[in-house]
Amino acid sequence: MTLVTVDDVRRVASGYDPDPARSMSLRSESYTDPRWAAVDLKAIFARTWQWICHVEQLGESGSYVAATIAEMPIAVVRDRSGELRAFYNVCKHRAHELLSGQGITRNIVCPYHAWTYDLTGRLQGARRADRMETFDKSQICLDRIQVEEFGGFVYVNLDPTAAPLGEQASDLGADIASWAPDVASLTHAKRLTYDVRTNWKNVIDNFLECYHCHIAHKEFVDLVDMDTYEVKTHGIWSSHFAAAGQHENSAYDVSDASVRQHAVWWLWPNTCLLRYPGRSTSWFSRCFPPVRTGRWRPGTSSSSRPSSTMPSNSRFAMSTRCCSSRTSAWSRASSGG
Repeated sequence: MTLVTVDDVRRVASGYDPDPARSMSLRSESYTDPRWAAVDLKAIFARTWQWICHVEQLGESGSYVAATIAEMPIAVVRDRSGELRAFYNVCKHRAHELLSGQGITRNIVCPYHAWTYDLTGRLQGARRADRMETFDKSQICLDRIQVEEFGGFVYVNLDPTAAPLGEQASDLGADIASWAPDVASLTHAKRLTYDVRTNWKNVIDNFLECYHCHIAHKEFVDLVDMDTYEVKTHGIWSSHFAAAGQHENSAYDVSDASVRQHAVWWLWPNTCLLRYPGRSTSWFSRCFPPVRTGRWRPGTSSSSRPSSTMPSNSRFAMSTRCCSSRTSAWSRASSGG
């Protein structure tokens, strides 16, 4: 497949204007042409900070989470010294997947030939390698990628030259800490995944405006004081803030709410953290990039055939995780999620 040219980029962005009141969206081909799906993976998802999990999932020594980022298998582990490590999740011998899902392990053992790596990624043992005079296990280590703990969550970046997320969005970290100081101590409550028949950029376009809210989200408008609703852009992130949960409404009961604001943070290109009024409850959403088959799935190794009537980059999965305080009714012990 031929990738796009510089002229293609200029053409699809021809409606842009620094003045938002004059700016247009990208041209339709960037949402439907499979060439642009490939560009999105290579130039966007493989070069930006991508969410992996809440810090709770990597809290213990030996805990790990496996994921797929820009079609590349990766794994994040907490080593014995407490440091986060991230690697491409393939054995250096025959490229077999090393870890799957999430859990806790003492070592990283390849399920194919039992090559064993420690939690820093260094090879510790290879069966019968002692019979090879030139084999030096000290020279073999899993290929590392950048990993960072930020705002109560763990992110990775496949680009080795990328600046740390804490540098790119230091003010975002401060903003989250100010408005949601308990985010790192929250616990997982529930996960919802939606298979959506559209391009991921279309969802982000709609998410970042509330022009539709009064028509499509009447309960939300009743919950939130729309006269105070404010959207601000800050470099690679934006924020949505409003007073909310101030009175009885048609959305849900806020009579004993400890949070009385609606706060949303969106991080380029596909991550958002939402804090609704209520009992210290936060929602975390992410749009997942496509796998090779063209079906947009949430970071799993399974896939299915693309729809015969839909362009190959026209489907994606959006995963929403609900987090709440450990004493909340939505805590892990009682949610069943």
